[in-house]
Amino acid sequence: MEKRNVIDVHMSNMKEQRHDVHPLSMLIITFTYILVVASFHTYAFIELIPLSLYPIAMIVVHRLSIRHIKSILLASLPFITVIGASQLFFIHEHISFFHWRIEARWLVFATLFVKNILAVLAATVLFLTTPIEQLAGALLSLRIPRLLVIQLLLTYRYIFLFLEEAKRLRQAYMLRAPNHRAIQLSVWGSLVGHLLLRTFERAERVYEAMTLRGFSIQRMHIKIKRWTMKEMIYTYVTIGLFIVYRLVVI
Repeated sequence: MEKRNVIDVHMSNMKEQRHDVHPLSMLIITFTYILVVASFHTYAFIELIPLSLYPIAMIVVHRLSIRHIKSILLASLPFITVIGASQLFFIHEHISFFHWRIEARWLVFATLFVKNILAVLAATVLFLTTPIEQLAGALLSLRIPRLLVIQLLLTYRYIFLFLEEAKRLRQAYMLRAPNHRAIQLSVWGSLVGHLLLRTFERAERVYEAMTLRGFSIQRMHIKIKRWTMKEMIYTYVTIGLFIVYRLVVI
């Protein structure tokens, strides 16, 4: 039985109970939300807290799996921590925070950490509620070049080939080195090179199979859903609230 990725499994489980939102609305709202979050200054820790209501509300409304969201957050946590910790070495001043005198670098770290968490949450909600094919249609409706959209689709679908090859390679290594709890640093170079070669070979076989079955970029059909007036109003009201909040909280 073919294994499916977390997002596809979740989408199939949610098909019956999901409150559908137009993919173009979700795309515009998510990008606006991320831009608003990123626009806050480096000391705006408290100001960012109300913005967490959007991903929380979407999780509740769409009944998203907390387990899946937690796994994605845990996977991105090391990168988020590194981004936030990078500022600890460059800021040495002190500031007042709720009548307390604290080091500014810790407040900057907390602010960057929250920004990245909110951005990852918003992107996760987007991908868990909207199939990648519908997102591709939304991108085409925004006049994004068709070649780039198809490249995104193929990358999304076949990046899991890379992950599958990596899992097989790790299993093979552990079977040949049962006394090792993890892959030794000395063999990482050769393993990564071997992984890339195996991935390229498999990708070439997949492409040849697609070509033999008549695949063509020009003939590849991507459905574009109609954007209704109700969905437009919902989109404009939501991004308007984000923008108004940003303008008020300066």
